[in-house]
Amino acid sequence: MTDNLDALRLDAAKRGKWNMGFFAAGAVFWLSATVIGVTVDLSQARILWIAGTFLILPVAVLFSRVFGADPFTKGNALGELVGFTHMSVIAMTFPIILASAIFLPQALLLVMAIAYCLDFYVMSWAFGTRLFGVHAAVRVVTVSLIWFTVPQWRMSVLPAVVAVMYVGTVLVIPPLRRRWLSLNDR
Repeated sequence: MTDNLDALRLDAAKRGKWNMGFFAAGAVFWLSATVIGVTVDLSQARILWIAGTFLILPVAVLFSRVFGADPFTKGNALGELVGFTHMSVIAMTFPIILASAIFLPQALLLVMAIAYCLDFYVMSWAFGTRLFGVHAAVRVVTVSLIWFTVPQWRMSVLPAVVAVMYVGTVLVIPPLRRRWLSLNDR
């Protein structure tokens, strides 16, 4: 079992490059959310934020091509698990996202920031690295602290912090992945 798991992780790391394209797309989304948050009224921003979530997948596929990554690692059970988990999180949290947008729009970015990283723990296990779990934990704590303690930062600093976390993750994936491959590709 361990040999098979190691082989799947190795294949996913080589072909999928630890989903780097998806993290780059996340950075673009959250940078856009920041610009929208500081330039558009909340009643319209909430619509743009939700609409923007539907652009993440196509942008992720484009970035994956730029990075030379297979965005879906078809045929790899771990890649399929990560994809299925991510789509499940998006689908199952969408009613909460909509309810927040309609009834408590000032909480929408908090809800999105937390909901859209729930599957990172599965990614950490599937890829054999703590990176994504650490990203999620730091993100949840940070956005929660911002939302509850500095309300005037909810539409500006909160999405900017998430964007910076995505950019940081994109920047550390290549060296961490190379190190991981050097230790595990025998």
